[in-house]
Amino acid sequence: MPEKPRDVVGDIRVCRYLRFYSGDVAKASAAFAKYLQYWVDEKIHVLREGLMDLELKDFTKWLESVMSPYTPHFVPGFTTTQDGHFVIFTSPGSFKPNEFVSKRPACHTLENDLALIRVSLEYFMKQVDDNCYKRRRMCYAIKLIDCKELGNETLPVFVPEIRKFAQDNLGKIMSFYCEQDILLLVVNAPFMVRAITAFATTFMAKRQSNRIKVMGTATGSDVQNVLRAIGPASIFPPTLGGTRKAEDVPFLKPLLYQDESRVKKWMERSSAGISHSGADPKPPPSANVSETADASASRTEQASGYERAEQPETLEPLPVVNLEDVGPPEDVQPESDMKVDIQEATATSGGWLCSCSAPC
Repeated sequence: MPEKPRDVVGDIRVCRYLRFYSGDVAKASAAFAKYLQYWVDEKIHVLREGLMDLELKDFTKWLESVMSPYTPHFVPGFTTTQDGHFVIFTSPGSFKPNEFVSKRPACHTLENDLALIRVSLEYFMKQVDDNCYKRRRMCYAIKLIDCKELGNETLPVFVPEIRKFAQDNLGKIMSFYCEQDILLLVVNAPFMVRAITAFATTFMAKRQSNRIKVMGTATGSDVQNVLRAIGPASIFPPTLGGTRKAEDVPFLKPLLYQDESRVKKWMERSSAGISHSGADPKPPPSANVSETADASASRTEQASGYERAEQPETLEPLPVVNLEDVGPPEDVQPESDMKVDIQEATATSGGWLCSCSAPC
């Protein structure tokens, strides 16, 4: 490998593969080797240049500047839970798949979107990895999916170009980022979505199926109990029974494609801004990023990882996009109430890091 970032080859990443394969070293090793081979073959280190050390708000700003306004709505830095889990919010009901395929400049093809997906997954995985070391515990991502208005637009599966793109790329790519999510929470789900998911999860391992929660109306008490485990009502938009104005949720109101000047600027582009050769131009570094021993360690695997874990660290929350600094609500439910199949094993003599590889 041309470089060995901690989030790619470090102990935490190895632990994720061990957990996903229930401690089967042979299977975990084979899958991890495939990821590393992909990482080298596709020159992912080139794709990461100038992006991995951006603060979340700056990465989000760069992302908005290069992606199609018809990209499915999502907020990469929605919030962080008390337990350190990184929350990504998306509302696919507003996605216009036909326009996503047809309304684009010649310089930005689906191959450019593939590069954007790859670098975003690398960035989000690094955010979660860094949080593990800050909090000295295993941290994950939570995908919060609001299905409100789903069905008002053509479903992506009925658009041939998107269906082929997903079949050719997404399954393989996502297998490289296994054990990323602690919870995939789908709310405001129509009956058909709930029925299909209930059937599909019967073919999954219990560990995986227990992490998928497909629920009905967001204002229901059962849904609200799960949402309170993620954060207070003040961080959620009204469609999730919260009090946060839709205008304060990035990219939600107005949606990017509802901004005529944004669409016009997109269609007039002469360069994509992202390709398999990386970002061009690269965004300026974040103002608060400084070269420290810990920052350097987050990019390169350190042989003294276990010794570092024994040193006290200041626990800092991940950056939050357009979110007021609110204290933890009194009614937050304990982690166990989220009913997800994840437990921290008892630490062995090797310290907190050794326990992370124990299958749960």
